[in-house]
Amino acid sequence: MNKKIPISLLALFSPLLAAEQSSNAEAIDAIVDALNKKDQPECYHFTDEVPPEEFIGFPECDLTPSKLTGSVEVGAFFNTSDNDYFIAKARSDLNHEVGKLRTNWILDVFGRKSEVEDDVTGKKRYETTDQKWLTSLQSNYTLEEGGRNYLFGYGSYEADRFNGFDYQAAVAAGWGRRWYETDIAYFDAEIGPGFKVDEIAETDDHNNRTETSTIVRTAATYERRIYQTMEFKQTLSAEIATKTGENSKLKSVSSVTTKLIESLALKFAFTVDHNTNVDGDIEKTRTETSLTLVYSI
Repeated sequence: MNKKIPISLLALFSPLLAAEQSSNAEAIDAIVDALNKKDQPECYHFTDEVPPEEFIGFPECDLTPSKLTGSVEVGAFFNTSDNDYFIAKARSDLNHEVGKLRTNWILDVFGRKSEVEDDVTGKKRYETTDQKWLTSLQSNYTLEEGGRNYLFGYGSYEADRFNGFDYQAAVAAGWGRRWYETDIAYFDAEIGPGFKVDEIAETDDHNNRTETSTIVRTAATYERRIYQTMEFKQTLSAEIATKTGENSKLKSVSSVTTKLIESLALKFAFTVDHNTNVDGDIEKTRTETSLTLVYSI
């Protein structure tokens, strides 16, 4: 009889001891949660059609992927002979994609110094014989998911010391379409109205002056992979003044890029710039041939 009493007492107090241990564990968990309290999320990524109960009132997170690609290229050329000269070129071409919006930013710098002889002293010196830089920004917004039609906004600024203009700037907006696309090639074309400013350089006959005009901008891009390591790209653009007698600007860039290693390539490009109205004896058409080393991002 005496042996049964402790066993009975143990059986009586066991639930109380278990409850006390559970209460202590819950208290410890509460303290740990308080010390490691996380901010309440503002949204939730629903991987199932029916979200867990604790997330029913949350909006779905926007997980639209963002991607940055592009290239940076540099090139230089030295000539040592009776007439020494030095040519340098740098260019960046970056693309940012997020959802249906794609933005392209281009910065292009080119310069040339040539050795000339002073008529009076006969001494030779280097002077800048060609110098320009230009930048452009264009954003395309696709109208439908996976579609071919898009709206675009475009802006550019160019300063060239030797083309008869202090600077040329333009903005435009309109509609474009991807007319052709395969695994190795694509063709885009676009058109839209815009506005252009030409700051005409000072000459012996007149001071510098500003001319503005409304334009129609058209552009087309064709790119094709010729071989596994070689690509051809052709871009054409025209900023056509709407009034007769005003300056229009046309541009063509043809390039062939050959991959050397994974992220390094060699690029040959031929550029043609044409202005329909240029003062003085400056040529309306200017060309540029370049060979550069390209690093892909």
